[in-house]
This record gives sequence, structure tokens and C-alpha cells, in this order.
Amino acid sequence: MAERETINIKPDSSQLKGLYAAFKTLSEEANKQLKDEVADISRWTAGEIKQAAAMAPYMPRQAKAVAESVKFNRDRVPNVTIGGSKKIPVTRKVTARNPAPKYGELLYGSEFGGVEYLNRRVNGSNRGANTFGKYAGRRFPPRSPDFKGGSEGYWIYPTLRKHQREITSRWTQAVDKVLGKWDK
Repeated sequence: MAERETINIKPDSSQLKGLYAAFKTLSEEANKQLKDEVADISRWTAGEIKQAAAMAPYMPRQAKAVAESVKFNRDRVPNVTIGGSKKIPVTRKVTARNPAPKYGELLYGSEFGGVEYLNRRVNGSNRGANTFGKYAGRRFPPRSPDFKGGSEGYWIYPTLRKHQREITSRWTQAVDKVLGKWDK
């Protein structure tokens, strides 16, 4: 695994080529207004994801720790960033052999779970059932259920699916408002 794992949640830009072309025709002031409107949507979305972490069905403390890394981005399309290379503050003693985890190291395990619990005893030792190098010993919930060819997730993706219509509706209204105002 890489040192930094980050999820950027935003629409596929290939599907928005026409809209991006329209954005290029906007004045600087109109682009600023659109970014302000969309930042509110992204801020709300980030807040919903953070709230969902507290209600994660497995290991909510771990999910809440990862949720501290959720940030909204100021752009013309709603998007948030989760994860990264910043270290999570921990209460235990941090050593070179037992370093503080980074948000990105716990991100996918917290959201999608592990193949199996890592805290299982193997051959009489306390070492994790799976050995992932420096990730050995990280504990994650069981693997989340399958969903349309992938994994359902526990708190990030279910929240996004739940609010997808509202996010899209609010974004469409913001774009219509700005394009309508500046189209004249």
C-alpha cells in the first residue's frame, strides 16, 4: 500500500465536458459565485459523512478517527477528500516499531473492512492473521457486503448513495442559478 491513500469523491469529468465548456465562458465573478454555491454543498456532504462515521456499524471509533480527515473542496462540482498522509493522534505510546497510523492507512479498511479479522491468533502468536508488512496488526471490521460488483462500504459510500439525489438536485439548482444570472 502507498504511504498516502486518499479518496476524492467527485463526478467523472468525461461526462461533464459540455458543462465544463460552459464554465469556461463564465466571467471570473460568475465562477467565484458558482464555487461559493458548490462549496456549501460539498461542506454539507462532508458533514453528512462525518455524522455517518459515528453511526458506523463496526468500529465507530476508528471510523470517527478517519472522518477527521474529511474535507470539502471548493470547486465548480461538489467533491470531498478523505484520507491522506497526516498521522492520526493516538493516546498510546508511539515508537518506531509501533508508529501512529496515517489517515490513509485506515481509510479503506474502515470503510470496506478486511478479508478477515486481523486480531485472530495464528500459530499461537498474537500476530495478525494476515500479514501486510507494516499494516500487520491493524484491525478492521469484517468485509462489507457486495454491492453491484464491488463492496457496499460501511459509512462513506452508503452516505453518498443515500444523499446522491439531494446533492445532484442542489448542484443543478446552483448551476442553473449562476448560469441563468450570468447568461443575460
